[in-house]
Amino acid sequence: MYAPFPRTRPFQLRRRTVAAGTIFWRFDATDPSVWEWSAFPTPRFRFDPVDGTFRTRYGASSVVGAARERYYDTGRLIPADHAEHHLVRLTTSRPLSVLDLRTERNLTALAVDDRISTGHEPHVWAACQELVVAARGWWVQLDASLYRPRTTPQSSMNMAFFATDCCAVTSRRLHDCRDVLDELVLLHQFTIGFAY
Repeated sequence: MYAPFPRTRPFQLRRRTVAAGTIFWRFDATDPSVWEWSAFPTPRFRFDPVDGTFRTRYGASSVVGAARERYYDTGRLIPADHAEHHLVRLTTSRPLSVLDLRTERNLTALAVDDRISTGHEPHVWAACQELVVAARGWWVQLDASLYRPRTTPQSSMNMAFFATDCCAVTSRRLHDCRDVLDELVLLHQFTIGFAY
C-alpha cells in the first residue's frame, strides 16, 4: 500500500519539459473536435482524478505503443466496429510541463515504485487517481504526467493529459489508415476486424 500524498510538494520532486513538436498518438472512438472535457463522476482509468474535478485523456509517443495499450484487452484485435474510430495525432505546440513518473528520483520522492505506471491492483489505481489530483495542486502549471507503458517500455512512453490547448490535433478514421494498419498486422501481430 502507498502512503497518502502530502499537500505540499515533496522537496525532491521535479517537473520536466517536453519539447514543442513532440508527437503523441491516441486511438479514440470520437473525433477530437467533439471531445468532452468534463470529468467522469467516478474514475475509470489510471490517472483519472479521484475527486472528479477534471478530465484526463491518454496517449503514447508511438503509434504502436498507442495501439498496444488500447487493444491490450482484446489480444491485439481491432474490432470490426472500430473502423469508424479515429487515430489521433497530438503535436505539442509549446513546451509541456510534465510530471515524469519514469524517473527513479521522482518515484523515490513520491515513495512509490514502478507499479504506479504498470500495476493493475485496485490500491495502485487508487494511488494513481489520488496522485494526479495532488500533482495538479503542487504546481500552477502542469500539462500532463508521463509514465511507463506496460506493453512497449523500451520504445514508447505514455502521457496522461488534461487538455489539448497545448497541441495541434489531427485525426483520421481508422479504416483510412492503411499504412498504419498494415504495419500493425505485418510487424506487430495485430488482427483487423474490418476491411480497409
